[in-house]
Amino acid sequence: MSDRLIQSQKRLHDSLFELYIDGGLELYLAGTRGLKRDLIIRLETSALTPEKGEIIHYYAVNRWDKEDEFDEWAKPPVALTAEAERILGVTNSQLAHCRSTDVVLDDFCEFAEI
Repeated sequence: MSDRLIQSQKRLHDSLFELYIDGGLELYLAGTRGLKRDLIIRLETSALTPEKGEIIHYYAVNRWDKEDEFDEWAKPPVALTAEAERILGVTNSQLAHCRSTDVVLDDFCEFAEI
């Protein structure tokens, strides 16, 4: 391979790498300034199916800013069964001190801008 072709490939490689670095850094900085918000949401219910239970754990985090997070348990209108306590790893006595589901849902929707 000629030196001229090798140098041309090196310049192309360096240009593409520079473009990648600059573009990646720009996206990262835009995300940390709040210009990009991409929420990862996890919800847990008080029963095995949504029809039989209420959402009792609301969690969301912005994947671009880990400090932009919502994490709250809610007190269900009906007590958890022993099986639900075992599966969820939370007890009725722990949830008794939480705010009601409808109040937490309102705050969650405001956080998520729904």
